[in-house]
Amino acid sequence: MNEPATTDTSKAVDTPFSPWRFARTEASKALITEGIADVERYEEHGKLRTRRRKGHDQETFELTVESILCDLMHHALYRRPDAIYVTRSHSVLGGRNRYRPRVYGKTFPDVLDRLAAPELGWIVQEIGDSDWRQDARRTSIRPGPKLFARLDTGGITFADLGLACVAEPIILKSEKADFWDEAQVIDYHDTEETRLFRREMRDINDWLRSAEIDYGTYKTDGSPVPDTSDRDLRRIFTRGRFESGGRLFGGFWQGMSKESRFDRLVIDGEAIVELDYAQMGPRQLYGMAGAVPAASDLYAIPGFEEHRKGIKVVFSSMVFRETPMRKMLRGSVGNFPKGTHISEITEAIIRHHPAIAHLFFTGVGHHVQRQESQIMVDILLSLKSHGIVALPVHDAILVASSNAIVAKQVMGDVFSHHVGLPGLVDVSSTYVG
Repeated sequence: MNEPATTDTSKAVDTPFSPWRFARTEASKALITEGIADVERYEEHGKLRTRRRKGHDQETFELTVESILCDLMHHALYRRPDAIYVTRSHSVLGGRNRYRPRVYGKTFPDVLDRLAAPELGWIVQEIGDSDWRQDARRTSIRPGPKLFARLDTGGITFADLGLACVAEPIILKSEKADFWDEAQVIDYHDTEETRLFRREMRDINDWLRSAEIDYGTYKTDGSPVPDTSDRDLRRIFTRGRFESGGRLFGGFWQGMSKESRFDRLVIDGEAIVELDYAQMGPRQLYGMAGAVPAASDLYAIPGFEEHRKGIKVVFSSMVFRETPMRKMLRGSVGNFPKGTHISEITEAIIRHHPAIAHLFFTGVGHHVQRQESQIMVDILLSLKSHGIVALPVHDAILVASSNAIVAKQVMGDVFSHHVGLPGLVDVSSTYVG
């Protein structure tokens, strides 16, 4: 079940820095060697260091330059219109936990500044605000003129870049203080449960790395081109506990439009099909309540039959919220007749679903999402045991068209096991806008 979006996502959004990229081939290694030498000469000429780095410090410095330049090369090859945001926070760079990469240290901002020096031109850096206001700008970086030039002369492609398999796949985020608060990644102590989660994710990621997955491009194509080797998934739990959230994020296909997936994605040499649960969230709620839904379409609310799209948005919000809504959700006003009050809609939904009425406005949506995420993990592992590659997209999967029948059966069985009700699965082989 999706938590309702209330912000505008139509604008390009900066992507987070990935500190795990590295130079895989001689061509990319030569570029990194040049970048390191440039920074060292710049430091020596400007007398920015009193002595040379030694041992561990030198190795960390070189890894830092490598990760910054490699992530920006990857960004440029992807043809992304946005920037990469990075942190310069001493509290973040100085902290130690399971997520912290080696390149995050007190000298990380210094390396950024050296690479961004006009005399070098490896990167372009825009330093953000130093406070924590909701609208504060984050520091962002882009490829500089020298990096663009070396990308061109070196003929660098995605194949020249690697992604280290050391990132923590099980992530726990804090509870938000309010809507505008940004949940922070927090550390945790491992338990049998978290170790199981990690084994499951590593099994899935190992399987996906070895899969035959391709993306079709055209000579005249100027749109972003994904890196098809970017396949690692991570599982993100929310609200500071492992009983909340747990959805799968990552994988190049999740950033693609639905139309592009159908038009360009190829698995095992075949066109893909999408298998998507129908009315998954409401049916999960009925399962939690130990009830059987009477209607075939749980979003068909009497009096609002022609406004199903809006009903889905309001229904989802009622499941995630802990207090009743007082006004219409942003973006949903146009989905209902003019003058309709939000209470009319919520009361109609409650009347139509008495068996699950006690679950509305209790925040149970986060636990519904947790169950949904475990269903998805079990589907991927079950299909792996059948030798079938499946790419998750929230509560849907993408498989080669010849595997649709088996995948549909697995999805139905796994849903029934977790929820206690039959799983309704829709299969799509073409994009319908």
